Amino acid sequence: MSNSDSTQDEEHLIDGGRFPPSIVYLIGPPAVGRFTVAKAIANLNDAAVVDNQLINIPIFSLLTESPDAEVTKGMWREIDSVRDAVFRMIEEVAPRSVSYVLTNALEDEPESYVLYDRVKRIAASRGSHFLPVVMTCEIEEELRRVQDPSRTERMKIDNIERARRYIENTPFFIPRDDEVLTIDTASLEPDHAAQLILTELMAMASALDVPIL
Repeated sequence: MSNSDSTQDEEHLIDGGRFPPSIVYLIGPPAVGRFTVAKAIANLNDAAVVDNQLINIPIFSLLTESPDAEVTKGMWREIDSVRDAVFRMIEEVAPRSVSYVLTNALEDEPESYVLYDRVKRIAASRGSHFLPVVMTCEIEEELRRVQDPSRTERMKIDNIERARRYIENTPFFIPRDDEVLTIDTASLEPDHAAQLILTELMAMASALDVPIL
């Protein structure tokens, strides 16, 4: 799958109709812009954004207001329960016409492969197109973004040195699927990134002869 920045006919395609139901999965390290790009995608295709912090905050907010506090095993266990409820809602209850944009910062560990495969299976069970997107960014730009006040408000890591240690010392999960789209967000505006992703999604639908409504 190409990760070209080509925008030929992009605006016409994006403004020209309704997208088929899809699950776009944005994956990448902290502060690469997953949530911002997810919102930009949703503005274009009316998708529901399921940001990973949406799942974390119900637990984090009960115990601490500090994004630098240690997350215990007990907290992660409860977060997994929240995620399971959200995923069951998407798979079993939500209308099949709804599209979703999911975000995650996943470490390269067995649990991440299990989680990724579950999201992929949910898309298949809903009859939705599935597009995984790996977002990358130069580390100094990531660290600049870490200081954004919105991250503190959303209980995300906002300490530069802690973020640097984590990013530099953590191997992050990269899907092994052939259809993974990779986007460098260091100098890419969120709206442009969203357009690239949705253009790729339309190309997938066209390849499968799925009409764009």
